Amino acid sequence: MNDEHSDATVSKTDRRGFIKGAAAAGLLGLAPAVASAAGPQATVEDPQKPAGLGSMGLPDGRFPMMYETSVPEAVRVLTQYFKALSQRDLRALSQTVQYPFASYEGTDPVVIQTAEELIAKAPPSMNMSENPERFTDHDGYIKAGSYDVFGGIEIFNSDNARVNLALTYDRYGKDGKRMLRCEGIYCITNNDGRWGIQLMSTIFTPSDLVGTVYEDTIMACARLREDHCLAFQVNEGNDLARTVQFGKIAAMADVSYSLLQNNAINGNPMATYKIKGVQTRLVTREVSEESVLGPGPAPISANLNNPGDPQTRGNRSGNGDFSRSARELYARIGHGIKWGFVSGAPMGHRVVHHSMNKAHMYSGVTRFTPAGEEINTTMELDVVTYKKAHWGIPGSPLTFAYITTHDRVNDLDNV
Repeated sequence: MNDEHSDATVSKTDRRGFIKGAAAAGLLGLAPAVASAAGPQATVEDPQKPAGLGSMGLPDGRFPMMYETSVPEAVRVLTQYFKALSQRDLRALSQTVQYPFASYEGTDPVVIQTAEELIAKAPPSMNMSENPERFTDHDGYIKAGSYDVFGGIEIFNSDNARVNLALTYDRYGKDGKRMLRCEGIYCITNNDGRWGIQLMSTIFTPSDLVGTVYEDTIMACARLREDHCLAFQVNEGNDLARTVQFGKIAAMADVSYSLLQNNAINGNPMATYKIKGVQTRLVTREVSEESVLGPGPAPISANLNNPGDPQTRGNRSGNGDFSRSARELYARIGHGIKWGFVSGAPMGHRVVHHSMNKAHMYSGVTRFTPAGEEINTTMELDVVTYKKAHWGIPGSPLTFAYITTHDRVNDLDNV
């Protein structure tokens, strides 16, 4: 997604902490599994503007609404997911996700519309059949008598409606020898009062290869995020085009930076944090190489709900004055802020998991004034894939939730 220009919105149809063992288990008592049918659901309310939010500021990690409820709920859901997986209970597992649901299996997403579909044809990372159909989108990793051992949950960032996390577990054979390690990332969302996994991605590694470092994968990840930011630094649309991955993509739809900032400028900073009535936060579509890199105007980034929007179109030579658009956006904020430059590898950037053709990257952007003062920082969790000799980010530049971790604008009313 083009984080500076996208106006993607929620479609109804279509900091960090390391928590292990007892810490995660202690959160299990917070609430029943997910979407319990017993008893009436509590009234769903959208969040109120928190005290201390700047006149044109964005909610960030200083406000309890960003973590107080969402983090415990997300850890609960992910713990229940792992419990169901480890007990080979596909029906219980199906209750921990939001529908439609998507999972990046290998380098492509598998999209599941209903619980019944998941149970009938689970993606490989969830498939519990001991004889899965080989070379299909529901192949699997299960061997008779195998068992899973919890490794840990890591929380990256959160707001009231979305949490980005990672889960690691090892799979052992019945002889007690480790066979595989699974490293996954998960976006857990609150849709109309129900918490569940909306989007995930997994990397399975044979035990003998655990710990192998692929330097080219790590370098590609940094370059992709930096190229996106350079597009706004030097007005080069081709930098944006290079970050895109082709083929079927699944991504989070409703937290692009321009959407967040324009809501605040227009006096409705809480619009993006809506919960009531939201049915899904997932979008899927096909991205062709021709549409991105071919001659003439073409969608190059991720206004996924409106790919024909001229703000998200470009061509090989680049035709958008991106830095001008950013300057104009910040001029509306006031406080004397003059947009200067952006960083595509802010504090916290790292490759969380990786293989020879896929990575999970925690990254984002910090925006600065010409004097070098931070304006704000937004961070996301991305899937990065290598297909047909091309590295790209599905939904470029972001796949999972995009969350404001710090907005200095909140401090400027009192300066």
